[in-house]
Amino acid sequence: MPSRTFALLLFLLAGAPLHALELSLLPGTQEAAAGGSFSIVLVATNDSTETIHYAPPAHLNLKVLVADGERIVTLAREDTSQPSVAIPGGGYVRIRYAGSAPQALAGDLVLRPIDLPANAVAVHVVPGEGPAGDFSRLTSALSPYEPIYFSIGTRANTNARFQVSLKFRVFNRNTRIALLEKLYLAYSQSSLWDLESSSKPFRDSSYRPGVFFLDENVSQWPFAGSRLGLQAGLEHESNGKDGTASRSINIVFVRPALTFPLAREYQLTLAPKIYHYLDKEENPEIDRYRGNVDFLVRLGREDGWLFDATLRRGFASDSGSVQVDASYPLRVATFGNLGGYLHLQYFNGYGESLIDYDRKLRSQFRVGLMVTRGLRW
Repeated sequence: MPSRTFALLLFLLAGAPLHALELSLLPGTQEAAAGGSFSIVLVATNDSTETIHYAPPAHLNLKVLVADGERIVTLAREDTSQPSVAIPGGGYVRIRYAGSAPQALAGDLVLRPIDLPANAVAVHVVPGEGPAGDFSRLTSALSPYEPIYFSIGTRANTNARFQVSLKFRVFNRNTRIALLEKLYLAYSQSSLWDLESSSKPFRDSSYRPGVFFLDENVSQWPFAGSRLGLQAGLEHESNGKDGTASRSINIVFVRPALTFPLAREYQLTLAPKIYHYLDKEENPEIDRYRGNVDFLVRLGREDGWLFDATLRRGFASDSGSVQVDASYPLRVATFGNLGGYLHLQYFNGYGESLIDYDRKLRSQFRVGLMVTRGLRW
């Protein structure tokens, strides 16, 4: 039943004027252990001059957004001795609800009521003890970094490109040095897989460990509603081969990211990754084809189409590349519980893999599944 209809019936049954009663939620427990008990307080305020008799619900159903969708948390009313409560004119009552914090989640959770016209409430959940707590601590520190996907194309030959990417927060959010909370380790791997040859070999892979500082929301510069983010650090990239096929580079980089709000909840992000080669001995001319900037332009909305274009311009004439990734959420009734995103990818230019950094191959168009879209820029 829609929440507004539920609220209307609730108020009518209680005999209260709809505009006279205001509901709000407060955290009864500021911090809870994963799987442990916590509470939330429902505050019912009477804005009229007459006494209101209000029947609080027996349960509070709240949803929390997680990486793979949403989780429902149900809390029960602690004192059920009186089905309804009397709220004097200009007064309020507090009704406490208790339940268990989600077992496998940790961090700052925002709980949104499903059946009541009330505000969301935040609760900080810390990992519990034992194996489940260890797992919660690990998962709370891990998060997506770059997009994770698997897509297939058929230009020249049938091939697949896939990428996995995660970042790990080194220090927890309770450290006394705030800057350390924004220090991350990351690992990304992208591979080109030849699906047409008899042995189905991997044509090339790129392994990219890194360490960096990351703050996705430094300020609202240059105006309210916009967002300035910043990333800076060190990154190693290698194809894991030896001899003449070996390719590796080390870079130091900085990446500012400006996000601007547009109409209908669309957003535009400009995020140039500017880098300097600390070591390029095995491929001394890579900057002639890759340059020193990966310029990312992102346009779209979280619940619809999102387009990422990564542009490179090398120092040699007619060098560089363009890669466009388009994604669309599949969490709709048409696709059942598939989840993830439809992924479309186009690449044209030099350096789709390290082994071919100085070769321009045929352009590629691929279709597949994207698991996560990665960072907000």
